[in-house]
Amino acid sequence: MRDAILKRESTRTYQKELLSKIEIDTILSLVNTYSKMTGPFDHSFELTFSLNNSNDSNGKKIGTYGLIKNVPSFIGGVCQNNFQSLVDFGYVFEHLILDLTSHDFDTCWLGGTFKRQNYRKELSDNEVIPAISPVGHRASNRTVFERAIRNSAKSQSRLPLSHLFKNYADFSNVLLDLDDPIIHSLSLVRRAPSASNKQPWRAYVDNDVIHFYMERTPKYPRISLKYDIQALDMGIALSHFEIGILYFKKKVAYFKIDNPKDIPNNEYVISLRVSK
Repeated sequence: MRDAILKRESTRTYQKELLSKIEIDTILSLVNTYSKMTGPFDHSFELTFSLNNSNDSNGKKIGTYGLIKNVPSFIGGVCQNNFQSLVDFGYVFEHLILDLTSHDFDTCWLGGTFKRQNYRKELSDNEVIPAISPVGHRASNRTVFERAIRNSAKSQSRLPLSHLFKNYADFSNVLLDLDDPIIHSLSLVRRAPSASNKQPWRAYVDNDVIHFYMERTPKYPRISLKYDIQALDMGIALSHFEIGILYFKKKVAYFKIDNPKDIPNNEYVISLRVSK
């Protein structure tokens, strides 16, 4: 899974080939596995898989406003429209996407650029479809349009570690020792995808405890989406950190503190303790 973080790129143009039965069965097995996973706030989700074909009994055609090409299939899910549930959805869905990556599938997080009524027409009160992802195999060459999207989103641009992660005691810079499990895992958080590449996650290190905060992007389009898309980003970040810690054969335990430090422009999310 750690290697999948280093390998994965968002894919918007896919090969014009159908998935084989073996590939479909592999995807279905992974979707079933991660439908049983709970996030840091203890939510789980009914995740689904469908072929991108409205004429197939197991498929549906999902519009993506022309941004994604030749999609053979989609995964997706539904969650409650509250902050903690959205964080957990991001955490679980990123685990699924990374496991698909480890099985040589290509994917792309889609939050605001798909037609939700094509995925599911009716939702219960306070339910949202926070994201879906195409699943298939990357075309040999990116289209000019895809390259333009990546450039406009600055997909290769990342804020420096020293900007994203500080010591909790005095907000000084952490020692950038990538052999240290916590720092190495934070470097994987830095590689996490986020909506429009805004990178809202912030982490503060207090020995073996890490406090995660969110620095919201001012005027980000929360009203038009009708849910907090940057909560998904926090869940994705937490999944990357935990995968890094597990790589070093250590564990994490999540908890909330009653009186977190008041940090300007930061919103406290959750804390975790790293142990052997």
